[in-house]
Amino acid sequence: MPENIDVNTPKQVLSEGLATDRRARGALEYNNRGARLHLEGDLDGAKREYLRALEVDPNNATAHNNLGFLLAQEGRLKDAMGHLRKALEIDPGRSMAWTNLGNVRALRGDYASALEALEKATELDPENAQAWDGLARLRLAVGDLESAERAWRSAAEARPDEARFPTELAKVVAARGRLPEALTLLRQAVRSAPESAPAWATLGSVLFMRQDLGSAREALERAALLAPKDPGIRHQIALVAVAMGDHDEARQQLRKALSLDPEHAPSLLDLAVLEIGGGHFLQALERLDALLEREADNRRALYYRALALDQTGCGNEAATLLQGLAQGDDETGARSREYLAAKGL
Repeated sequence: MPENIDVNTPKQVLSEGLATDRRARGALEYNNRGARLHLEGDLDGAKREYLRALEVDPNNATAHNNLGFLLAQEGRLKDAMGHLRKALEIDPGRSMAWTNLGNVRALRGDYASALEALEKATELDPENAQAWDGLARLRLAVGDLESAERAWRSAAEARPDEARFPTELAKVVAARGRLPEALTLLRQAVRSAPESAPAWATLGSVLFMRQDLGSAREALERAALLAPKDPGIRHQIALVAVAMGDHDEARQQLRKALSLDPEHAPSLLDLAVLEIGGGHFLQALERLDALLEREADNRRALYYRALALDQTGCGNEAATLLQGLAQGDDETGARSREYLAAKGL
């Protein structure tokens, strides 16, 4: 994250590092201006100001950190690493620079050193919610739900005003099977941040897991109002509609999702499944083929493609496809074996 700016009280940003030295004052002004532009989404303008700060003061750790963060946003990870390392060379105790360095290392696939950097960031500043958030995401990526939960709990404690941290915490808590606790966290999140679409959407998902379909639908509809361009929320509403037996509503929601994002894979797949159930096999095949062009190894899509093929006179092709899927030890493999057995194959 960019440092050294408070958009609510802009005069206060000048308090850090206030110096009589003209060079330091000039670098601080350029950096603050860059941070404002950065937060407004003007990356080109922000980069220009950060570079000006470094022209005036090449050893300005804040400008190196901010420029490194920006370059990472642009995907220039090697360049980002250079500026973040320089920031830490100048000021090894800068927690946010360690946070940004850890996140860049994670993007480069170097998880071990990413963990080291993020843990260092939290040691330096236990209130650094961004560091805890990055640490949690990394722990989640390697399947360590317990550590991810602890990290997101620390992030939520550090920033109780931000709904996204208890929302992420609730997802992990729900994944670990503690649905009542997850619901408590999410209800607190939507009370403190009623305009948070992710919090409402996650609340809807957990209510769905609890089979409280009516309440799940209400929460998801609230999320859709707050984030009308999010296809994922429409997809979740469709799943609730299917569970309630309203397949027409489910199809309508899935079509809305695809109007927002024609390549939204979950919606393409589930609409194809509904079309197979309704006897519209050719339409289903068209959707499944479009999905498989991008996700050739999507086993669930391949399974339903085989079912649609079998219903359109392509039994041999369907059997070959199912026999390949049946070799797997997942749910798709088991369903493929069952289908083949029912066909006497």
